[in-house]
Amino acid sequence: MQTTGKAIAVKAIMVAAAATGIALAGCSSAGTTGSGASSGPSASTGTSSGSGSGTETGSAASCLVGNWRATGVAGTFNGNGVNGTLTGGAGVTVNIAADGKTAVNFDKMEPINFNFAVAGGNVKGSSTYGGSVNGTVKTPSGTSGAFEPVGNVDFGSVVVTVDLTSPTTARVADKVGLAQFVGTNAADTGNAVDSQPILRKGTYDCSGNTLKLGPPAGTTGVGTWTLEKA
Repeated sequence: MQTTGKAIAVKAIMVAAAATGIALAGCSSAGTTGSGASSGPSASTGTSSGSGSGTETGSAASCLVGNWRATGVAGTFNGNGVNGTLTGGAGVTVNIAADGKTAVNFDKMEPINFNFAVAGGNVKGSSTYGGSVNGTVKTPSGTSGAFEPVGNVDFGSVVVTVDLTSPTTARVADKVGLAQFVGTNAADTGNAVDSQPILRKGTYDCSGNTLKLGPPAGTTGVGTWTLEKA
């Protein structure tokens, strides 16, 4: 993990954010009504376990099948003294096959910008993923419903770069393995880095050439990704 000495200057604010149990990556979906606190993504691993045993086969609704390009991820939250926004992330590509096989590539993504206030301070910055992740999902056959990986999804080849712009300027991580970052330095950015981007348990909603991947139903979860048919 590569860090800079400047990051130490904002350590107290970052730890305060983590202590509240609020994570920027654990925010309510953009465009939803209401707000609330979220526990955020797990910081213990870069591997997401689906409900399956690893021997189950996947399946994807017909409206999910094809090549997709993200126009961005967005979310807002306001609770327990912490409020902020999450935007950006365009350029991620996603391929979903009828048998549920899913490939996500982050190499051409734009930064995800986070901006939140906590403990009397304002924290701004961005995170960018690189690399790719493959897995298998299982969904119902309709145009909306649960989007859930089966078996295990290994994020081991995904790296992350994290920059802070306020209250100081610092590169917190430079193409660091995602599992390494969220396992040891998540508090440096208030847990703003999602440990399981896109290919995780949530919901989907297809409308024409637009696909939205959001948090699990009934939860604030993570921000909602919007994708367009490529």
